[in-house]
Amino acid sequence: MVNASRDRAVRAIDWTGEHVVTRVHTVRRRMDMAILRGQARLESPRVDRYFPWILAASAWLVFSLLSLARLRDLGLPQDLGHYLQALHLLENGVAPQVSDFGMNLFAMQAAFLFVPIIWLTQLFPPAETLLILQALALALAVVPLWRITRHSGNLRIGAAGALVAAYFFHPSVQNLNLAGFHPEVFALPALLAAYLQGQKERWWAVSLLAFVVVVARSDLGLAVMALGLVFVGEERRNPGWFLASFGLLWFLIMGFFVQPLMGLGEYPHLAEFAAYGEGVFGVMGGVISHPLVVLGDLFERSSFEKVMILVAPVLFLPLVRMRYVAPVLPLLGFFLLADVSSGGRGNPEQDVAILPFVFIAATYALMRIGQPGVRRVLVDRRVLAVLALTATMFFVRDAASSPYQEPWNWGHRDATDIARLEAASGIDAYDRVLAHPAVFNLVAERETIRSLPLRDDSGGPFLASDDLVLGIDVVVFDGPATRWPQPDRKIFGQSLQVLGFEESFNGEGIQVFVRRSGS
Repeated sequence: MVNASRDRAVRAIDWTGEHVVTRVHTVRRRMDMAILRGQARLESPRVDRYFPWILAASAWLVFSLLSLARLRDLGLPQDLGHYLQALHLLENGVAPQVSDFGMNLFAMQAAFLFVPIIWLTQLFPPAETLLILQALALALAVVPLWRITRHSGNLRIGAAGALVAAYFFHPSVQNLNLAGFHPEVFALPALLAAYLQGQKERWWAVSLLAFVVVVARSDLGLAVMALGLVFVGEERRNPGWFLASFGLLWFLIMGFFVQPLMGLGEYPHLAEFAAYGEGVFGVMGGVISHPLVVLGDLFERSSFEKVMILVAPVLFLPLVRMRYVAPVLPLLGFFLLADVSSGGRGNPEQDVAILPFVFIAATYALMRIGQPGVRRVLVDRRVLAVLALTATMFFVRDAASSPYQEPWNWGHRDATDIARLEAASGIDAYDRVLAHPAVFNLVAERETIRSLPLRDDSGGPFLASDDLVLGIDVVVFDGPATRWPQPDRKIFGQSLQVLGFEESFNGEGIQVFVRRSGS
């Protein structure tokens, strides 16, 4: 009896285990079927037509809210103020001589695409208009990227969605959205759209989009050249060589003829290559004669981190299809060799030229590692999950809008921000101003506005000098932003008083010094 009961119990346990396994497999199969049915509905042409625009609109909303929140809490760098000053000067019929640059705005990058924006800023608030337009450009890149993944890459909806998510969370995209304003951002969707139109053999559209790219920034002519070389590699030789020649000629003509005529008589960025020599030919000779030094600069830590931040968030997929990335590597090297201050942001505006090629290469990499299906290329869901997870991790780690930055608290003004606003409101529109970054954008719309450094070259406090305040009527000192000890702040104020300034405002560490009449 006991043995019989034991046998029945064992059979019951065995049956229960088999039953549980069967139930688990059934549930999993139903989930897989539900996912497949959902994907089948999303694979329709109608979804392909409208869904990327919905994604772009959503991205535009998020990008706009983030940048406007930082504008409200005075968290944007003075890059925005440079273009606000240029807008003010252009609206008043004056050449856009940006005080911080010491030259015409168009002599810096030949960003003639900035001119039509003036019409919109006459109808709407300038700062908000610039930020919303920049957010729109970043968001619009989603549409050609989606169509490239779906048409050129022939990927299914899941793979396309993973790449779009990787684009949205990419640190360079997020950081560019919060780096003030940069007209070259309009080249990002234009480059992706140009490649898409080239796939469809619409070369007039490609030409128009290439023109948009080069008028956004002159050295992006090298990005257009790289795009032409990509077309050459795809056996579209005639239009490819034409595009490559156009891009190279634009860069050379603008950089070495037009920009010098509008500026200081030479290529405006020569100072960034001063380590290699003096003058154009001196720099070229230095680069050629010291290849080991150049290689050392290309592979130094900051350059390595720059390359990592470009390709790592997309799971290093571009390395699988290097033919789509190789043509733009000379431009990347050009940026890496330039000694440009990043202000702690990594110069995300330079990434505009590289990102389109990164995502085009990533598309074809997924196409290569996937399996051909009946109509589309099937990519393992685990690969897509890792891609999305990697993009999210780098977003959390490196993006300016990372959760660690608590973006949900942006847009609130504390007592210090209110003091900054009060200080700015008391400055006359015709005063020539020297201000720290947090106040710079508030008072940028004037003929003369220069940024006051937060610290000297050694990273510490400094004293005011005649050269620092030459041609300046008002100095706005932002004590909390400098993080100087109170004695150093007091000494700086005393040095200004020695130079003929007197304090007219002091609140929450924000001080305004006005030049005394007759000084």
